[in-house]
Amino acid sequence: MRIGVTGASGMLGTALVNRLSKIHTLFATSRSQGVEGENIEWNCFDLTDSQLLLKWLNKTKPNVVIHCAAIVNVDTCEGHVDMATAIHVEATQVIVDYLDKNNSRLIYISTDSVFDGEKKDAYNESDLEKPFNVYSKTKLMGESSVQSMSGGLVLRTNIIGWTQEGKMSFAEWVLKGLINNEPLGLFYDVYFSPLTVYDLSLIIEKIIENPIFGLYHCASSDGISKYEFGVMMAKIFQLSAASINKVSIDSMTFKAVRPKNMVLSIKKINSTLDYDFPSVVDAIRLMKSQYEKKNNLLN
Repeated sequence: MRIGVTGASGMLGTALVNRLSKIHTLFATSRSQGVEGENIEWNCFDLTDSQLLLKWLNKTKPNVVIHCAAIVNVDTCEGHVDMATAIHVEATQVIVDYLDKNNSRLIYISTDSVFDGEKKDAYNESDLEKPFNVYSKTKLMGESSVQSMSGGLVLRTNIIGWTQEGKMSFAEWVLKGLINNEPLGLFYDVYFSPLTVYDLSLIIEKIIENPIFGLYHCASSDGISKYEFGVMMAKIFQLSAASINKVSIDSMTFKAVRPKNMVLSIKKINSTLDYDFPSVVDAIRLMKSQYEKKNNLLN
């Protein structure tokens, strides 16, 4: 199968390119080139240039596009509304129009932050969206265009894992702080249900083989606060949690307002896919085993 991946040098994009190139022909695009290998063709350009995007789509003729590209820094989006709209809404619409016209499929990677965070338990797909910031508003607009096409799938998620050199994910930032005994201010009042990019890439591979369409939440099987996540990382990595400070998000002055509860219910996708969705503890344990394997290879 011919598969296009946008944002292919990012954390999820890299995991997808590595996994899917083993059995499919991969057409990877990003601002900078990532992992190389057999069955991988790179084309680096600005996704917000609709002419270049259409040229890439016409050239590669993908059966499926996995649209990972996004500006994930929510404060950056708040100060650059046009840029966020261009990537999350306008570029998505170009991809939707092309794929719908050519009877191809789109898997759109969305966010867990489209709700107001006031709900006491996990959010399901039928809950009313109420995005607080530019990032989540524009991602939701992108969702809308994807759901208008016959072959569209929206996956709302929150990912953790290992990034390429020079970048750092939330989990990596926590681990670095723990290893170096640096002060870590972690929110006790912000909850999420993170999934490793390893698991998400495997789930997406299953979906490519057995298509589903519409809107699905794709997360870990439970939720945890950012503070509890840090304490759990310390325990599993056998490090001291003494440098972790319990703080409230209300004490921060971010540009963008953030929801407190981002936990997603996976009941719908769990009943559709044959997959054993991991808990947050499982996800951290997997990260530890990957960390040890990587370090053993380096030593």
